[in-house]
Amino acid sequence: MNTAGGLGRCLFRLMDKPFTTDGCSGFMSFFWRTVLRKPPPWEGCCIEHDRAYWRGGPKGLRLKADTKVMRCVAAGGHPYWAIIMFVAVRIGGPWWLPFPSLRLINGSWHLSFFETRWGYGWRYPRYKE
Repeated sequence: MNTAGGLGRCLFRLMDKPFTTDGCSGFMSFFWRTVLRKPPPWEGCCIEHDRAYWRGGPKGLRLKADTKVMRCVAAGGHPYWAIIMFVAVRIGGPWWLPFPSLRLINGSWHLSFFETRWGYGWRYPRYKE
């Protein structure tokens, strides 16, 4: 039996909100999907990053998640986008900043203000670093 996996599922049941993702900060995914008619080539990196942001945790985990998404995007052959995205998430991701995002829900785009911050799986402003 994998106790770590069971513990993870237990933690997720304690979260205030179910996991959601906006792909790559919503606006980037919106542009790629509506103008270029395909998802950004690094969208998988962003979804993994969103899982870390949903869970939240100490400040060090946020820096680790932001560094990981930067490395993932760069490894996919997009080093300049990786740096731009790293700077953007460092500026726009603190727990106290409800930054706007576009989310694709059931085939239509919706504006959201509380799902891009660190620890967005917890009700705002309940979560604190």
